[in-house]
Amino acid sequence: MITNINYNHFYYFWVVSNAGSIAKASKILHLTPQTISAQISMLEQRLDKKLFIREGRQLTLSDYGRVTKQYADDMFAIAEEWLETSQGNDTYIKTLKVGISDALPKSLVTKWLAPIIHSDSNIKLTCIDGKQEELLSQLAIHKLDLLLTDTPSDNSYNLKVFCHEIGKSNIGLYARHAHARELQANFPHSLNQQPMVLPGKDSPTSRAIEYWLNEQNLNVSIVSHVDDSALMKAFGKEGLGIFPAPLLIKDDVESSHEVSLIGQVNNVYQSYYLITPQRLVSDTFSTRLLEQARMGENIE
Repeated sequence: MITNINYNHFYYFWVVSNAGSIAKASKILHLTPQTISAQISMLEQRLDKKLFIREGRQLTLSDYGRVTKQYADDMFAIAEEWLETSQGNDTYIKTLKVGISDALPKSLVTKWLAPIIHSDSNIKLTCIDGKQEELLSQLAIHKLDLLLTDTPSDNSYNLKVFCHEIGKSNIGLYARHAHARELQANFPHSLNQQPMVLPGKDSPTSRAIEYWLNEQNLNVSIVSHVDDSALMKAFGKEGLGIFPAPLLIKDDVESSHEVSLIGQVNNVYQSYYLITPQRLVSDTFSTRLLEQARMGENIE
């Protein structure tokens, strides 16, 4: 059994693996490259395994090195959390990095986050927008503190995360005012042969709407699948097609994009999720965010 690992050596390995080279790591650690190289060699001797493979002037992680880095990422992220607890005083500013799926309506995100920001001047948010897969990978290596999304986490990634459903909404279909008035009278049959803009093909909402259309024997022309919810609404505003949006934000969608509700898509809902890493330190912000979101006017 391996005991008495020198955790300074382990830390030097982690810095080199993140920096990409011993030369870059030496500037971060303020140590000579020779010192870092020697101490990583001592760690490899202690483990009796190679952590890096040298290819010319390049260092790449060995298979065991990649496994070791995953443990190092977790260990040093927890250490950073622990150090933050020592800062616990009334003037400490907590910076939180929030990932936001680009499919999530930003007006809904604002409803969840704004009351908390207004009530706590010690919280500073950094919001990062992107695709869920990319944001989940950042959450896994602790580059994000939490993730807001419309799709639950996929267990196939084997990530150490908690997934909380924070609400759901019925879905409505919208179009420019004059066009919407024409389609309201005989909805949903009036949708036949109409152009439509839908969320990305992999979106649960998109699949549910297409299934509903088939159930209604409606043949629409899907002009585009768009991952970004803001871009989908912009297309609808320009008259490129009917588009779906949650009824939970109906007033905002209508006023911001100069459109009107045509009708509700029966039995199709959009759920919303808060994904958080499994951490040893209690995350008060996530708890408050859950409470705030669940206080909203979400449907049963």
